[in-house]
Amino acid sequence: MKKDFIRLSISLIILIAIFYIFQQKQIAKESITYFPIDPTVTFPKANTTLTFSKKRFDEYSILWESNSSINKRAYLRQDMSFLYANGKLISTMGEWKQNTLELSEEKTVVERESNYLQAITFHYAEIHDTSERIFSSQKISADNLYVINSKFENTPLSFHIPNNLVEKDWATTLDKQTRDYIEYSYRQVLKKFHISEEQYDTKLLLTELTQYNDSPLPSFSKEQSAKIIGQLTEGLYKNYFLGIIKEDGTIADPIGSSIPVLLVNNNHLLVLFTTKDGEPIVLRQQISTL
Repeated sequence: MKKDFIRLSISLIILIAIFYIFQQKQIAKESITYFPIDPTVTFPKANTTLTFSKKRFDEYSILWESNSSINKRAYLRQDMSFLYANGKLISTMGEWKQNTLELSEEKTVVERESNYLQAITFHYAEIHDTSERIFSSQKISADNLYVINSKFENTPLSFHIPNNLVEKDWATTLDKQTRDYIEYSYRQVLKKFHISEEQYDTKLLLTELTQYNDSPLPSFSKEQSAKIIGQLTEGLYKNYFLGIIKEDGTIADPIGSSIPVLLVNNNHLLVLFTTKDGEPIVLRQQISTL
């Protein structure tokens, strides 16, 4: 009887521990939440890198890395990364840690086709002060890489910036292919939801957001821009990274979706893209600059 009781007690402890770990992971899973920006918290390091790794037969590997650090220990550090190839999402990465300064993650992605690869990472920190007030801090980093995998080349060409005529020709071709696909997807969304571009002051791609790390969005102050981007990051995490809610209510994997186009005016922001099966999606974010 005593042995049975001990075994039962151990089993209960294990179950409680498993439940606690699962609960903590679930809490953190939903944790990218915008709070007022703490101007004293900075990111001395915030990087995303794409590196050609190796070729095997007709495939090649890309090492995709992100790392960041802040100047003050955070209650929670979390990063969210997207990797696009010729305008389509091919992979995501997400990592989180509590009570830390630094966060790093990496992934190896295997591809076959010639690609213009674009990676963007949203670095996030949740900070609790001594009065238990909650603040946040954020930074965006990005990288791009052209990889030309041709049967006429023993080794694929890979470059970040084209340096000769061959590379420039390939870059021009892949840039056009990417732009055409994004524009086609974007036009499908405009048509489906009867959206007029003329109502918006700013149009940009999600992958272009790094230019607003230190500069304000057009027509907004730097502080207002930080709030808009912070709320956008929260929305992307919950409605894009974790899954896309389709019109019929089902949840779709974001893989295969187009690079989102952002339309901004003085009171709201739209995120427009298509899913892997071509369904137009629009996410709306109300802008409050108070």
